[in-house]
Amino acid sequence: MVHCIKNENILSALIVNSDQTQLTYAQCCHLTYAEIGSKQISTIGNDEKQALTAFISLTNYGILLSFQAIYKSSSSLSLPFKKSPFYAEAVLTGFLFESSHTDTYWSIQGTMRNFINKILAPYFDQTIEPLGLPSDQCCLWQIDC
Repeated sequence: MVHCIKNENILSALIVNSDQTQLTYAQCCHLTYAEIGSKQISTIGNDEKQALTAFISLTNYGILLSFQAIYKSSSSLSLPFKKSPFYAEAVLTGFLFESSHTDTYWSIQGTMRNFINKILAPYFDQTIEPLGLPSDQCCLWQIDC
């Protein structure tokens, strides 16, 4: 990789590292209210977990790109409510809230393509032009798998 960076003269701002991580947003806490000395205590949703995948990217220059959040769903019903606090601000800054349209919340080819087209490529385009670099300037994208 160092050879590529040196030979292609890739600037720090044009090196992006991305990683996916699971975020649990509704995990049962295994606590319940019951009278002291109760013999049987029921819990609801003890085995259920609600999670999403956060796709996070940072440039070698220290710029944090917009996040992509991937939810397990076949529709937009599992996505954050559009009238939620700060939803509009998140979308305006480029955050992507997406359904996986599968039985998993991990990234698939379609969500990866959306990330590239809506976050990564626009970042490279917006960075190359002001620096006066040629439009065919090489960039480097590292994905932690």
